[in-house]
Amino acid sequence: MGECPHCKHEWTYKEKLLGYALKPRTRIRCPKCREYIEPSTLSIIYDYIAIFLVALFIFILIPIMQWPMWPSLLISFILFLLYVFLFQPLTIRFKHYEYNIKKK
Repeated sequence: MGECPHCKHEWTYKEKLLGYALKPRTRIRCPKCREYIEPSTLSIIYDYIAIFLVALFIFILIPIMQWPMWPSLLISFILFLLYVFLFQPLTIRFKHYEYNIKKK
């Protein structure tokens, strides 16, 4: 799943969590070959879908259910943690993009 396109280094869960999921960056360095890599387009689409569903649940479904405040906050916090610690590190795929930059 999280494999470097340059050196084929298979990222561990800890590397994906600490190196990608908890850092707000668009590109990161591979811990083995030190090349810059970016998440694939499909990984970004999965991220947007997951964020949308979590936000939908937190901001629309929980208020509609009219639960007391503490269970609602607890469920919201658990959903956020599941997204950060399970969904994002386990669904990431990396890709090396070649950008066409014209040199003057």
